[in-house]
Amino acid sequence: MLRGVPELSAPSGVTGTRSGTRDRIQSVARELYRDLGVRSVTMSQIAEAAGLSRQMVYKVFFDRKELVREVAIERILEIADLASGEASGDFATAFVEVSVRTIELLRGDAELGDLFGEGSPVSAYETLWSPELVTRARQHWAPWLAIGRAERRVRPELTDDEITDWLQTVYASIVVRPHIDLDRERAMIERFVTTSLR
Repeated sequence: MLRGVPELSAPSGVTGTRSGTRDRIQSVARELYRDLGVRSVTMSQIAEAAGLSRQMVYKVFFDRKELVREVAIERILEIADLASGEASGDFATAFVEVSVRTIELLRGDAELGDLFGEGSPVSAYETLWSPELVTRARQHWAPWLAIGRAERRVRPELTDDEITDWLQTVYASIVVRPHIDLDRERAMIERFVTTSLR
């Protein structure tokens, strides 16, 4: 805020209304994308289904790319919650298990397959680096890294942010890589990822 210039706040209820409208548009868009496919759905169809003008949709979302990306982020956050379950075994075994589970849930999801498929305005790799997903990745890996540190399986000079940034770089590349079987994927993580943490 500029010094000497009073901070302006939105009138009561405006922020909540705007957020509610955004949520409604995103929810309607997601349902239409599921039913018809992302490439077949226009912004006009979304506006009509949401009971809004096309101009209002473009006031809330800058363009189709932003809307598709937000729907994809919503789905990825849901998958992250599914992937955050418990894993058995020692740290290295459990870390590989949760890594493979996370990657395979993202790669095998039909909804994401459509959202990132041919003709989509967004890519998986670009979306995975959205600020919301970077934050969620840190939350996802924090408890596992804490276990690894307690067992002295993680190098103490590495911060959680550094490790998470590197993991996201590697795993995002694996997610978008075609034609890699599960055994090879697991072996790559066992051989290169877990050993690099020690």
